[in-house]
Amino acid sequence: MKLVHKFTALLILVISSVAFADWTTTEDNWYSVTIDGMKSGWAHEIVEVESDTKNIKSTKVQNMTLSRGGMEITIVVSSSFLETAEGKPISVDSSQEAMGMVQETKWIFIGDSIEMTTVAGGAPVVKTVANPKAPWLTPQAVKRMFTKKMNENLHDITYQTMTPELGPGVITVVMTKKGESKQDVLGEEKVVISWETVNDKLPVVGTEFYTTEGQSIGSKMNAGFGAIENKIMTKHEALSPVNEVPELMVSLFVEPNKIISEDLSKITMRINTKDGTKVDLPSVGMQTATSNDDGTATLVIDLNAPLEATVFELANEKYLAASAICDGTDEAVIAISKNALSSLPEDASVSDKAHALRSAVNAFIVEKNMSTAFGSASQTARSKEGDCSEHAVLLCGVLRAALIPSRGVMGMVYIQNYGGPNGVFGWHMWSQALIDNKWVDLDATLHTPFSVGHIATLTSSLSDEDFGAEMGGIIATIGNLEVEIVDDEKE
Repeated sequence: MKLVHKFTALLILVISSVAFADWTTTEDNWYSVTIDGMKSGWAHEIVEVESDTKNIKSTKVQNMTLSRGGMEITIVVSSSFLETAEGKPISVDSSQEAMGMVQETKWIFIGDSIEMTTVAGGAPVVKTVANPKAPWLTPQAVKRMFTKKMNENLHDITYQTMTPELGPGVITVVMTKKGESKQDVLGEEKVVISWETVNDKLPVVGTEFYTTEGQSIGSKMNAGFGAIENKIMTKHEALSPVNEVPELMVSLFVEPNKIISEDLSKITMRINTKDGTKVDLPSVGMQTATSNDDGTATLVIDLNAPLEATVFELANEKYLAASAICDGTDEAVIAISKNALSSLPEDASVSDKAHALRSAVNAFIVEKNMSTAFGSASQTARSKEGDCSEHAVLLCGVLRAALIPSRGVMGMVYIQNYGGPNGVFGWHMWSQALIDNKWVDLDATLHTPFSVGHIATLTSSLSDEDFGAEMGGIIATIGNLEVEIVDDEKE
């Protein structure tokens, strides 16, 4: 978080006794967070009411520590939603901090619009988006509605809401009652009802547990990397140390049936899911995906045949727009872009420029490590360190600074001589540049522009409005894919 001057800190201390006295805490709950039964961190939820206006503030903080290839990373995500007593939205403040990298977002609801301000290492990015016309409920309005319907013994509850984690769009949540039992809740025996929950933004089914008073006592969600579970407990128990940190990189490696040669220009793969669900992968960039009758998918990666962009993609301004995670107008990002292109002739093609920028990003990030967690292009342009995600967003940023539309790609990359006799696919991020109306894959982590050992699962414009929901789509595939090499073709 940003440092403050001593004078400001003292001023806050002087006025805090007045400012904080205006708020009354009505709910204060602590939870442990586990992944496959191993403690990863804690969560804290507070509801406060302002004495004069009766406005309600719902604050959530989640702190998790994970391991990626032996490197421990702590991520803190927080949000604070302010609403009127009648359920009218006022503002939302949210932040994500990971190993010193901080991204902060503020929404202010003004009539039919939402003013969004995001900061992630560079200048604030301010934009105005439409407040959805479809009716939706604020957090405390959801709780009142849900508690009422639950006590009316309804078995199915559907509602629309908005969450800062998924951006300023309405999500539809469907809850189905699964059962009830008596449980010990912080020393008191209470009736606890379990609800299966799904929504139209995240491709995952979860279970939530509530008392008849509407108090959340926990939740569970099965993701590809394990079951994430929150359980209510005392503050002391929730803040107890994390002894064995859950590992989320090596555990997700996928070994193919054979080694992939480095000199291939084309490859055909068959993709299956571990749980038997239908494979749904996109045809993007140099990847063409075909669904098979048995639920598998056939992928053809052809380095010489990038796909045409759609009419919608060609007109989409988000591929050039500035966002917190990818700000092509940031002075440090622009400097990298200009320096990389300075040695090219004036009549250099867009392809030549894009490839020069890819090479420049590869050379610029000198500390190639996993000690960061999704630093922005602005942050990476100053720190010169990061893993695949920092390479990807910085490349997208310098492409946009050169007026070349770009987007991020999430998926898997092949690593030879690692993890198994045939090598492994590990989860990865790279970039795509729009060149001559075609999406061309570019991986700034490599010494060559791209390789056939890539499996794209989704793309993202990296916009502030859509990024959370777009990236949420990875939950359906992460840890759930199997790879078979069917055919390969050399240059």
